[in-house]
Amino acid sequence: MPLSQFVAAAAWTANSASEPVIPDPFTLPAALELARQVHPDLNVARANLAVVRADSLFARLPGFNPEIEFQSSRGGQSLGSGTDGSLEVGVAQELELWGKRGARQSVATARSRKSAAELSTTLQQVESNVRAQFERALFLQDRLETLGELIGLDRRVLLSTQARVREGLITPVTGRLTELDVLRLEAQSRRTRSDRRQALVALGLAIGLELPESTRLGGELRADSLQMPEDSVIALALRVRGESEVLRRQIDERRAELHLAEREARPNLTVGAGLAIERQAFAGDDFSGDPVIVRSITGARDTDRLWRVRVSVPLPLFQKNQAGRARAAAEVTRSQADYDRFRSRARLEVIGAVRRFEDAAGLYRLYLGRSGRVREDLSLVRDAYADGRISLDSYLTQKGRLVDTMIGQLEAADAYWEARGALEATVGLDLTRLNAGGAR
Repeated sequence: MPLSQFVAAAAWTANSASEPVIPDPFTLPAALELARQVHPDLNVARANLAVVRADSLFARLPGFNPEIEFQSSRGGQSLGSGTDGSLEVGVAQELELWGKRGARQSVATARSRKSAAELSTTLQQVESNVRAQFERALFLQDRLETLGELIGLDRRVLLSTQARVREGLITPVTGRLTELDVLRLEAQSRRTRSDRRQALVALGLAIGLELPESTRLGGELRADSLQMPEDSVIALALRVRGESEVLRRQIDERRAELHLAEREARPNLTVGAGLAIERQAFAGDDFSGDPVIVRSITGARDTDRLWRVRVSVPLPLFQKNQAGRARAAAEVTRSQADYDRFRSRARLEVIGAVRRFEDAAGLYRLYLGRSGRVREDLSLVRDAYADGRISLDSYLTQKGRLVDTMIGQLEAADAYWEARGALEATVGLDLTRLNAGGAR
């Protein structure tokens, strides 16, 4: 398919695409697939790759750009009554010598590979961001449900307290303590609901599409741990992170540009060929001064055709393209420095992300080991208070400690998922693939 038709078809497809439908529940695989389709950064990266590939296609063509030369002149009278004129037509072509064409193709190929690496890097960054935002939004949704469960149970306790107040077993002031307890949980629920709304906005931004506020996420929250040593994680990150491949391709591109600049500095022959036609005409009056010529001759014409071949060679008197070669060599050095800086910075980033995740995961596992027992104890305390076996003060004290433990677990989970998202973004792999050594 010609390039113009391909671009037109792509534009028609983009314009005719219908609005994506958000499934219910909205799972992580669906979010990743949607981001691959609609994210604007990916569309820009794909468009850049198409442009560079078009340049690479045209770079394979020979540099055949001949110059056409045309010149015509017509004179006035010659010796009083004659006329003369000339016509010159020629063509010239500069030859691509010294491997100039191959160097030009190498530059185009290097740019195409770099653009492909940039697309892959953008996809990696988009997927990491979507995964991190999805997991955080899913956690906040689960946290909101947990708080709703606690509020529902506390409202039942509030009914029992109000009944005891009416019976005169406790004073109204003491009874209001349960109301304050419910209020505290409701405030926590409101904050969580607000955080979830913002998390859905962030998830939509990561996908590249606005998500309705009513979107319900589906999936399982698994508190996995890191099973690789720190040095292995660093080595894997340096190998799989997209920025590393982009910088390597950039070095290849700069070296190809330096090779082309060296070829551009060498003189190329220009070969030309042409035809010159000269015509002269003489009238009878031109012969009147010569008695030898017969008077009956009234005029004469003469046409000459001259074939010309031209070969020109420019002289590199002032070190042609010296500045271009120096600039290309400096770009190679700068690209290498960028790559070395990336490796140093990436190493420190991975170390920080790994240690932060290990600390957050350790605290989260500590809470998870006691979460089941805390829920059971909380249910037992409520039943004991409802049955009148313990006083309100004793219930509030024990219940407050248990609820604080559950809130601490939720906060530890929040830190865990935030640290996990940062680790996955820093390495460029999700935790499951990271523990598998990068294998799918």
